[in-house]
Amino acid sequence: MARRFDDVVELARELERRGMSRRHVLALGAKLGIAAAALTAGLEAASGAVTAAPARQGDSIFDPQAGAEGPWPQAAVPEPTEKVTLAISHAWDATFFKRQQQFDALFTERHPNIEIKAENTPFADYLQKYTAQAAGGTLPDIMYCQFAWAQQFIGQGLFQRLDDYIAGQPDFNLDDFVPPSLVSYRNEEGLYGIPYDEGPGMLYFNRDLFDKAGIAPPDDTWTLDTVKEAALKLTSGEGATKTFGLAPLPTPGAGTLAPAYLFPFGAAYVNEPEETTCRLTEPAAVEAMTWWDELRAAGAVPTPDDVRNVAWPAFQFGNIGMFLEGTWATPPIRENAKFNWEMALWPKGPQAHATFSAGSAYMITTGTENADAAWIYLNDYLSTAGQRYMWALTGRGSPARLSAWPAYLDSEFAPAGAPLAQQALTSIASHEILDKPTGPRVTQAAQAIWDEVIAGSLEVEPALQQICQAIDPILAQNAS
Repeated sequence: MARRFDDVVELARELERRGMSRRHVLALGAKLGIAAAALTAGLEAASGAVTAAPARQGDSIFDPQAGAEGPWPQAAVPEPTEKVTLAISHAWDATFFKRQQQFDALFTERHPNIEIKAENTPFADYLQKYTAQAAGGTLPDIMYCQFAWAQQFIGQGLFQRLDDYIAGQPDFNLDDFVPPSLVSYRNEEGLYGIPYDEGPGMLYFNRDLFDKAGIAPPDDTWTLDTVKEAALKLTSGEGATKTFGLAPLPTPGAGTLAPAYLFPFGAAYVNEPEETTCRLTEPAAVEAMTWWDELRAAGAVPTPDDVRNVAWPAFQFGNIGMFLEGTWATPPIRENAKFNWEMALWPKGPQAHATFSAGSAYMITTGTENADAAWIYLNDYLSTAGQRYMWALTGRGSPARLSAWPAYLDSEFAPAGAPLAQQALTSIASHEILDKPTGPRVTQAAQAIWDEVIAGSLEVEPALQQICQAIDPILAQNAS
């Protein structure tokens, strides 16, 4: 039986995750009737050893000519007079990497002296891989960077400041970017990254489960109390067939904790924007986290063991009624869900109506020998035309440029509720999330303690006290 290439990639990734050598993977593949060449290609894709090649339309669900007309910007720096190669790192799923290949093929047609070597690495492995490369001085010319890592890498001097390039590019128009999208990539010296998205946290819901339970879809009348009531009503069954009402629960191990889970109750994680003091021991925060933990105690949310070997996001498999996540979760849900689903606004709480916003960017590394060529690429990639081509027309969503939003809302791939994402981003979404250089250490320390709450061995209030004791010394470093 023929297998889709994406399925082969996932099989290869899972077998390697279980510790199988490549030889054993190929032997098992032969028993399953998978050609060695196909499985080898899957192993390379699973490990991130994929380089760009011109993509044929039949290879992708996206039409390579949709948006190809631009108009593309004219870079203010000169084109290279000789062939140069740019290594560019990404963390795309297999389906979207094909769109990346389409973009790169069109880019090299417009810029024939710039060759692109695209490196694609699974998101779960990306940070470790490029942290090691940074230590070895072998970073690519251009890097994908999530908001949570940006300040740490900027502080280590890994990225070039882009202000001079932007100032020399009269049509770049920083004012076109949603203001929160730029926050994580600045410091007092300037801007180091150009964001491609800024996604608000949205309430995804399984319309089929809602209909089965007799629950009306979320609307403007919903509050977080309604979410809680619906989550309890949607929870049913036992074991492998159990249906959960909601995922995930808030955790101090997430830098995006505060806006959606704490702000609605008048609480906070840390003092923003300084991020120098933990505020989780304040009464409002204790009350909020206790309120949310009642859903865990009721069994209305999956435990870490329930989703440990399940591909992200677990919502796509149909046994979770509601799911809070950024708009970047739509591609795998759209591709894999076998049920009707939609997006709604995250409902208001007793004190405020808020959700998080966060995103990712691309940066030029300080070690590149082809900085001008790298800017030519970024200028195309993150222009209005580039954001339309990559993130709007594909329905991936929440482009950082306001001018790309109409194409997203009109895309055949955009999810039901896409206009609500734009409403959220311009009204209730907050970027008051952990994005200082200390952020990764803060969330790591906090999660180790919160795991005891998840396991049922520690109560919420003492856990929050321990977390503040653990992270306050880390946060204090932001004051220096």
